[in-house]
Amino acid sequence: MHKLINMNIVQTFSALLHKDITIFNKRLIHRSIDSFVWMISILTVAYYIMPSFGITDPQYGTFILIGNLAVWGFFEMNTSVAMFIGDIEGNNSISYYLSLPLPSSMIFVEQALASAYRSMASSIFLFPLGKLILGKTLILSNINWPQFILAFFIINIFYGFFTIFIASYVRDLSSLTMVRSRILFPLWFLGGFQFPWKMLYEVAPIAAYFDLCNPIVYIMDGMRSTVLPSGQYLPFWNCMIMITFFSISFGYLGVRQLKKRLDCL
Repeated sequence: MHKLINMNIVQTFSALLHKDITIFNKRLIHRSIDSFVWMISILTVAYYIMPSFGITDPQYGTFILIGNLAVWGFFEMNTSVAMFIGDIEGNNSISYYLSLPLPSSMIFVEQALASAYRSMASSIFLFPLGKLILGKTLILSNINWPQFILAFFIINIFYGFFTIFIASYVRDLSSLTMVRSRILFPLWFLGGFQFPWKMLYEVAPIAAYFDLCNPIVYIMDGMRSTVLPSGQYLPFWNCMIMITFFSISFGYLGVRQLKKRLDCL
């Protein structure tokens, strides 16, 4: 009997995740176009215009490409949070989910994994697009592919659980502007998108140590260390451990807060 119950939980969980993935896949082309426009715009400026301002490092384009690949899911979060809050304020299908034969915490884990899939699926083609733009300056033989793929998955899973955390504290859809300006933008802009952590440390050591509390630092350095000379960045495995730690922490806090908010304790 216990085994049968476990199988029902697994099947229900899988069916919910499959449903959310199928719904997103219907608009995957549109989200992929959005990510293409984002990447083409930024790489065009970085690769063709910024050299006029004295940036002559041939790897600068690769630096920007990997940073954008790593951070796309971070901005995809805003859409996922909006969908979650919009559902609570509107159709409230989450209440139906919570009535299913699943522990309430697993419902929120499923939502996190669905969010992770959305960010992965809409960004997976950014790398080949970047190769087309950068050409031979992106050296494929320098990439540690197993670490690159592992980092891609771990980073996007973090985004999924961070989405749950953010959604658990957002009051309503009108609060999303505040989240974007007060939380997402500072984390992104101070998280090493335009500089490695070691460069910040050379300029401002105290600020650099404070910045180690920012999960985006580990995302940027971890992803870039698989493609560019690793001596310039924080160690890869340290970054993966910290991202996993942040995923578990934000996931736990987000699930706990949502259970209180939706009265399913």
